[in-house]
Amino acid sequence: MSRKPITNGGSTVVRLTAGPTTAIPSDICPVCKRVRYLNTDMEFLINPECYHPMCSNCVTNIFKSGPAQCPYATCIKTLRQRGFRSAFFSDLAVEREVDIRRRVAAAYNMVEDDFETLRDYNNYLQDVEDLTFDLTQGTDDERRAAEQKLLHREQEFRDEIERNKRRGRDAELNRQKREAADAEALRQRRLEEAHEDARIRQEEASINAEVMEALSRGEPGSAAEIQARIVAQKRARVAAISSTHFPSLLDSEAKSSNTLSIRGLKTKKNGDDDAEDLSKPYDPFAGLGPALEPSRYQLREPYPNHWLDGARTNDDHRVPGYSITEYVSRAMLDAFAGLGVNIADEKKDEARGPGTMGAAEAAAAATNHRGPGRMEVDNVFG
Repeated sequence: MSRKPITNGGSTVVRLTAGPTTAIPSDICPVCKRVRYLNTDMEFLINPECYHPMCSNCVTNIFKSGPAQCPYATCIKTLRQRGFRSAFFSDLAVEREVDIRRRVAAAYNMVEDDFETLRDYNNYLQDVEDLTFDLTQGTDDERRAAEQKLLHREQEFRDEIERNKRRGRDAELNRQKREAADAEALRQRRLEEAHEDARIRQEEASINAEVMEALSRGEPGSAAEIQARIVAQKRARVAAISSTHFPSLLDSEAKSSNTLSIRGLKTKKNGDDDAEDLSKPYDPFAGLGPALEPSRYQLREPYPNHWLDGARTNDDHRVPGYSITEYVSRAMLDAFAGLGVNIADEKKDEARGPGTMGAAEAAAAATNHRGPGRMEVDNVFG
């Protein structure tokens, strides 16, 4: 391999004829040819400007004096020492794509709430993905155009990008607070459950100890009977303590009266009249079905009409659920809807003024209040 030494700020840099690599070397540095076998602490670093790997010793020797050109023969990038870092992926193509996607996501950081419709947001995501593809997999011209577009976005919309970043940080902080609150609530529940379990175990141990003591004293009955008596005594003591220290609670339970008076609540009916009989079929009209039946006409089938013969036999009408009966019922209802209106009475009402009508209604109401008679009303279902 031919080598051409180049002097750069007092340091000698070896120009390599090899092209760009896409993988991190495992044993030998491509610049200084150091071997990992003799240098166990050797670490390979990359710079996001060109992603050419080299060992940390080469980075220190070449770039410690200031910016210098990349030692790879095909690379003309000017690198700085502070730009080198360790690669997370062994495949440098993946490492480069991840960095590009991170940069694009930082510039195009809008969310769905910033758009009027979901279609606009999806189009925005498609444009971002197209830009990312041009930067990672496009030709040289496509990469240059995409780079110019990204730079324009970063410079022209700097304030909007910073505002979206702050909003994203606030949203992330709120999410972390919610997760911390949920974790704390879960920890408290587990702590309470542990305390409850410990109390139950302590109570069981106490009861078992009392049972053993009772058996040692020779009390009559089996162990189960003695345990039942002890449990009953404990419950009686708890009830006595509750009645002594909290009498208001027991009185409220005995008298079925509320300790807190709230106005405006509906009274609950305890009768069986409002209870729904589940054995009967469901009635959507709540018992008003017979009253809704027509009284001035009766439907009959069929009604001969050549306009409806196609709808009766055609599957395009029957399959979707079109019903000729519903059509006929609506037509008959519209035809007989005006028979309950008396034109003469309507004319009399129009002839009277609003003041006369109001006085007549007031007089009728007063008559109903004074006398035993009742006001005649129309039957809306008859």
